Amino acid sequence: MKIYDIAFIGLGASSLATIKLKYSNSQLSIIGIDKELNSSRNNFFAFWLTDWMKSFENIITQRWNKWSFHNQDINITHTSDLRPYCVIRFQEWKKFCLESINNINFKERKVNKISKNDDYYIITLDNDENIFAKKIYDSRSPDIKKDSLKQHFIGQIIQTTKTHKMNIATLMDFRVSQEEGLHFMYCLPINESQILVESTIFSKNILHDEWYKQQIRDYISQHLQLEQFEIIEEEKGILPMYEIKNKNADNYINIGTRGGATKISSGYAFSFFLRKLTQNINNYHSYWDEWMDKIFVHFLLNNHKTEHIFIRMSQSLTGDEFSSFMMGIADFKTKVKVILSMPKKSFIKSFISSLLS
Repeated sequence: MKIYDIAFIGLGASSLATIKLKYSNSQLSIIGIDKELNSSRNNFFAFWLTDWMKSFENIITQRWNKWSFHNQDINITHTSDLRPYCVIRFQEWKKFCLESINNINFKERKVNKISKNDDYYIITLDNDENIFAKKIYDSRSPDIKKDSLKQHFIGQIIQTTKTHKMNIATLMDFRVSQEEGLHFMYCLPINESQILVESTIFSKNILHDEWYKQQIRDYISQHLQLEQFEIIEEEKGILPMYEIKNKNADNYINIGTRGGATKISSGYAFSFFLRKLTQNINNYHSYWDEWMDKIFVHFLLNNHKTEHIFIRMSQSLTGDEFSSFMMGIADFKTKVKVILSMPKKSFIKSFISSLLS
């Protein structure tokens, strides 16, 4: 009976990063288990280029020194040469993390059950095979609470027949339907003929796929003004907008979104688990960031029209300040500017609600 030193359950971005950064030179025996191990999925991981991300610069797919926000009345553009906005694709990340690593085996199976005896964990797969391991890293997607606030989206990469002229990342464009929740378009020009267009909503209710796709079609027609294009890829996701509280046990470690890496107010996670790994810190997010996120979520739950929060915050900050805030490295002055940009009465109500919850 083989007992592995380490088992990774789920081989998403956080597990791959942990393998690369903690165990690439290790002699420990490792197994990676993922029900979609050989999937061709190639989603994007977005981040601002902070110091701890610079060692991965060579696999960045695209970067932008300018990004924008829009609603019906206001257009805002941020510029930052210090921290450009970047994306890396999953397949490039996977290749980067697993290259030159020889001490790992793989299983493309779903995990049905995990139990423990005195010395090791017993991982039962969907074909009733048992895998034995002394330590587990679990990065499987957590179950999403039905009645909770969520970030949910569908994105499509379109191939244009003519060279487009976009050179700015659109982080939030609120010039779309707001009937189903806080809804915006996220739009990234990947190269001169490909654009990622993503319909994103903050709400409790997941919608039919066709709803997001129709929103994308309308946006391409009305705002990108493209008539001839082909959809070449599609991605979709649901992210929790509440604190994940999966506690670690003896040699059982939850990582990624399951371990609380996702910033609940924005959905960003990639840079936060990399900071934890590279800087050897205890928590993904500071107490201040978690407190602000909690207030923000209460605000969203109690106010239907909330796009003005993002617009006001974007107006009050420079590109460098905004990127530092989003990456959890803002100084005191920037934090104060964010708080002062909030609607006072609503902020105070949400602050009190967060204390009572």
